[in-house]
Amino acid sequence: MIPQVFNETDILEEVLVWGEPGCEALLGQLLPKTRSLFFSFYEVPQARVEFRRMQALIEGEGVTVTRAKDAVAQMLRNQEVNNAPSSIRELKSELLSRADELYELHREHKIRELEREGIRHDVDDIYAQVKKDLSVILEEDADTYGESAAVRLNHVLSLSHPLPLANIFYGRDQTQALTHKILLSSLRWDIRRPEVNIFKEALMELGYHESLVPVERGTIEGGDLAILGDTCFIGVGARTSYSAAKDVCRKIGPLLASKGIQIVAVINKRHEEEAANYGAPTDEHMHIMHLDMFWIPLADNLVMAYGEEVDQRSVVRMTRNSNQLITEEMGSLRVFLAAKGIDIINVTREEQENFATNLLNMGNQTLMVSLSRNKRVIAELESRGYRILNAEITKLVNGYGAVHCLTAPVRRKRTSVARS
Repeated sequence: MIPQVFNETDILEEVLVWGEPGCEALLGQLLPKTRSLFFSFYEVPQARVEFRRMQALIEGEGVTVTRAKDAVAQMLRNQEVNNAPSSIRELKSELLSRADELYELHREHKIRELEREGIRHDVDDIYAQVKKDLSVILEEDADTYGESAAVRLNHVLSLSHPLPLANIFYGRDQTQALTHKILLSSLRWDIRRPEVNIFKEALMELGYHESLVPVERGTIEGGDLAILGDTCFIGVGARTSYSAAKDVCRKIGPLLASKGIQIVAVINKRHEEEAANYGAPTDEHMHIMHLDMFWIPLADNLVMAYGEEVDQRSVVRMTRNSNQLITEEMGSLRVFLAAKGIDIINVTREEQENFATNLLNMGNQTLMVSLSRNKRVIAELESRGYRILNAEITKLVNGYGAVHCLTAPVRRKRTSVARS
């Protein structure tokens, strides 16, 4: 299997997703947001329905949807998993015990958190709902994968690490296809770090052995990477470090250069410094955690972006000459885009926080947006000739991510050629 992603605006042919959130996400509802990385609460069963609807919309456009979750389940059918329960019944008992533990440990913190944010949910009601939903989701997984695979899958995701892997369904961050390679990320926060190895195993199960490239310095997440025209943009800030951006250049810079593609780091220096020193993400960091949270390519000469953050970002071009890394300051992101003839459709702060830029560009003037509430933005895009598909993922966005975060293209039809 060979990936092919040369431009964020090319026609989408195949996309990698994780799959529906499951028991691991239910357990995440009992964690404080500084650990779970979610807004304080969301309903996982409804989020599962939203995910399936989004997948069906993508498939309805003739795009192949490859599910990493299914690949992992298939792999686990033939593997022994250390300390895994022997039955669904035993697994359910262990999951309920873990829910009890998290509830007791974090109850007072969650009460204060919900009150502070004006969320009208009682912690005890959330706890009761989590326990009820665990049974329902386990039954669904057993029907889908068979009992043995469902037990092993849920044990790996919910019980085999210090924290449940509650964010794994945001399936772009763990990897990113660039030309014919797939970068393996290095995620910033503890709860998410084990996800990368799980995605690596899924990609190997799917046949991508020869394409995988690990990032081994700093931290980097897939939402901070995008190729547009002749440029690979790497966001540096709350989740991705400058050292990781330089490692990407060392690893695949010559490959990209051979395809006529340069690498630039798009840097929010304050966010990068704060993230390195803070023990938990701030609310500001969560809202602008990745490049795709405030900036998204629509065409080779057009992006949509939140102007205030665009003006905060500086651009550094990076090239590799033999074993030497050369950097060149290119000014602000706005100036850099203007010099390349790229126009900006500006979104407001409210629209940005409602994930207006976090859309999936399917190519051929078709965009999948996350929420219908961004009416002005949708009208603007339609006036420019774009066909809009509405995923309406009102629950899934409560993990600070939307359609772009949920999808990782692995094959796009190459309809554009990088400019030299």
